Amino acid sequence: MACSEKMPVKDDRPNILLIITDDQGYADYSAYDGAPDAITPHMDQIAQKGIRFTDGYATAPVCNASRQGIITGAYQERWGTYYYGGKIFSESQYTIPELLGKQGYRCVKIGKTHYADILDNNAKIKNPLEYREFPLNHGYEEFLGFCAHRHDYFKLKASDDWVENPDDDRMSQFGPLWRNKEKEDFNGYTTDIFGDEAVRQIEKKDKRPFFMELSFNAVHHPIYQAPDKYLKQFGVEKFPEWNPEEESFLDYHARTCWRMEEDPDGRKRYLANLACLDDNIGKVLQALDRTGKLENTLIFFISDNGGSQNTYADNGALNGHKYILREGGIRTPFTMSWPKRIKSNQVISTPVSHMDIMPTCLAAAGSIATDSLIFDGKNLFDLTESKPQVFHETLVWDTGNEWAIRKGDWKLHVVKKDNHFRSIHLDKGTYLYNLKNDLGETTNLAAEHPEKIKELTANYQDWKEEISQK
Repeated sequence: MACSEKMPVKDDRPNILLIITDDQGYADYSAYDGAPDAITPHMDQIAQKGIRFTDGYATAPVCNASRQGIITGAYQERWGTYYYGGKIFSESQYTIPELLGKQGYRCVKIGKTHYADILDNNAKIKNPLEYREFPLNHGYEEFLGFCAHRHDYFKLKASDDWVENPDDDRMSQFGPLWRNKEKEDFNGYTTDIFGDEAVRQIEKKDKRPFFMELSFNAVHHPIYQAPDKYLKQFGVEKFPEWNPEEESFLDYHARTCWRMEEDPDGRKRYLANLACLDDNIGKVLQALDRTGKLENTLIFFISDNGGSQNTYADNGALNGHKYILREGGIRTPFTMSWPKRIKSNQVISTPVSHMDIMPTCLAAAGSIATDSLIFDGKNLFDLTESKPQVFHETLVWDTGNEWAIRKGDWKLHVVKKDNHFRSIHLDKGTYLYNLKNDLGETTNLAAEHPEKIKELTANYQDWKEEISQK
């Protein structure tokens, strides 16, 4: 694949802000008319100023795989990432910041990075700076954050990184954050730190338009951690910290983050975490407004995958949760605004994918790369401005143990073997649903429509063959 280094002729290219939250429930966003206890006024502003997609999908029910689909605009299965433990995209697979950087954008990454390997606190990784997944190696010129599945929200200094057992260290993720190629100590709470950094980047004196990925680790576990003001707001006490003299961190993690023990205040802790997240999104939107950049900033808001059952997220009417291919594992909040171009208060129910973000960014930037590259995602402006009858003919998901395909209102979900791990309860079987009539996937129609199963299975097999050829 080739792309031109030439700058676009336009001089009014938008700034682009991609906000990614972590494991947020589909109903935990007020604009989606979901959980009454989830109040998100700042997130709502994005929906109110633009479009709320009701059927927005991640490419996987777990973060490392889904984030590869976001940043490349392609099915991550093309290079062998199906679930955890997958492969990273190759040098020949362009990312959003690589292509926008060629178009003169200032590309900044803030927050969580997790695509394949866990680069931080991992005894097997000797030099994380050499890996393709390190943000500065796939197009970003600045980075503040971490490279792992999770990070402690408060323990952000070198003196906090004292854990000796490699398995505990890799899972607990205590210690400083990356500032470009160096580790730096921080005081505070990661959600606030990432929000403050985004504001600083927005206010930076640089004539280039920016592409910023603001990837919060909220509301991923450990959701029992939140600043005192939010704990007080929701009437909960501080949660007991890990005591290594009593148990390994893996045992502590299983109890507290996999609900091996129920926390009667678990939902309140999640809401405290969510409220802090929403306030920081408000801080970022205010900075855009204050600097006069809001009108010409294209904003995407998504969660990386469905809400997690382990953190008391609420997926509303959707069945299932993170880790599995029920709607609750792959359908996410997805809003988009650009006041200069997009009409406000729109609701679109056509199925869309996180893969669509990349070609939409390139189209907004006037990039000629869209003429020479092939994406699995599609330009959302083709949908929002011309309203085609069919946007994605099919959307497909494959974790290795499960696969699913959506075509129109029909969804076929095939589970090869039981998945009963801790709080996951998924039985082997073939499941067919009409999502228009049964959003909650409550009535399996497989026995009644064998012809539909045959059709969708053939579509899946065609997809499987096609992605193996690239």
